[in-house]
Parts: sequence; C-alpha cells; structure tokens
Amino acid sequence: MNSLSVNTKYTIGILGWMSLYAIILIASITAIQHQNLQGAWLYVVAVAPAFPIGGTIFVFHRHLEKVDEYVRAQLTKRFITATGLMLFICTAWGFLENGANVHHFSLYLIYPLFWFCFGVSSIFYGKST
Repeated sequence: MNSLSVNTKYTIGILGWMSLYAIILIASITAIQHQNLQGAWLYVVAVAPAFPIGGTIFVFHRHLEKVDEYVRAQLTKRFITATGLMLFICTAWGFLENGANVHHFSLYLIYPLFWFCFGVSSIFYGKST
C-alpha cells in the first residue's frame, strides 16, 4: 500500500520535473553561450528545456485523474479560465506589438504566464484541496 497522498505525489512530480527543467535550462544556456553549436545540435540544445515542461503537464493531468470529482471540477475550471485569460493576454499583446509597437513578448514566458493566470483563477474558484 502506498502511503503518499495524492497531493504529495503531485508535489514530488512537479518538483522533480521543475528541477530537471532548471538543470537543462542552465546547461543549455551555458552550452549555447560557450560552445560553437551549429546545425541540428543548436536546435536540440535550444529546445531541450521545453521537454520537462511537458512532464509537468503530464503530472498535472495525472493529478486530475486521482482527485475526487469536486476537486477535479475546481481544477478544471481554473485550468480553462487560466487558458482563456492567457489566450486573451497573448492576443491583446500581439495586437499591441503590431499596432502600438510595444516591446515583443518572448514566447517562452507563456508557461509562467499560464500558471500566473491559474493562480488568479483560483481567486474565483475557491480552495480545491
């Protein structure tokens, strides 16, 4: 019998993937800055930090499957609201870039923006765990 709670498993999973993300990010930045990477290797090293992000999405999805119906509904509402808010912000910013010549928003910041939006959505959809 496994004694770890669903929330503990989620936390361990997220911490594991985000630790791997930090390690790969630092390694890829270092390699790009200090090595003369070219061709396919440059692309592989540049995109490598994105793969652990996929792991965090998998952990979140697995977490949704393990929690009860109420928590699942709350988390799903938050996820949908955060996605909609993020899409709105990114679209609005894109129009500002094109029409008002504002500073370019780097796409790698969309992931942290999503989780910020998820946190904001938590204001509207109460405590889930």
